[in-house]
Amino acid sequence: MKILGILGFLVCLGFMYMTDLGICGIRKAVPAFRVLDMRFHYNSETVGQVLDQLGENGRLAYQRYLVLDFAFILFFFLTMLAISDSAMISMNIKPILYILCGLRALFDILENIMLIHMLRQYPSFNSTLAGICGWITTMKFLMLFIWLIGILSQAVMAKLKA
Repeated sequence: MKILGILGFLVCLGFMYMTDLGICGIRKAVPAFRVLDMRFHYNSETVGQVLDQLGENGRLAYQRYLVLDFAFILFFFLTMLAISDSAMISMNIKPILYILCGLRALFDILENIMLIHMLRQYPSFNSTLAGICGWITTMKFLMLFIWLIGILSQAVMAKLKA
């Protein structure tokens, strides 16, 4: 399971960053494009600007990217679980780390669903949904950062005890 997660994670990264199924495909439509889901936070105005700039081909490419991102979410979740499981962490902390992994994945899934919905609804635009999506993205990153802090702090504590 660990090897599958890590291998899938790396393959997805390759597709997302090195093929037309990913960011390269979107950048054919908009060369300076930055995906929303890799920003710590954005507001509804930013979402509106991105949707406007993409054009029809860019919106379709972004939807393909987001569909591929669902596979990335799964494999990244498995990778995070593998790291959490392998780290020298107290049994009291592991369940918290597992929950953080699940929450990060859940927020990522919600973010993708919202973005796909907005891309499909364009030119209709729901600024409330776009604003919520920006906060969902922030929560995704917060879960990741808290998880990383947990892993790193436990690693430091294990080294100090040794």
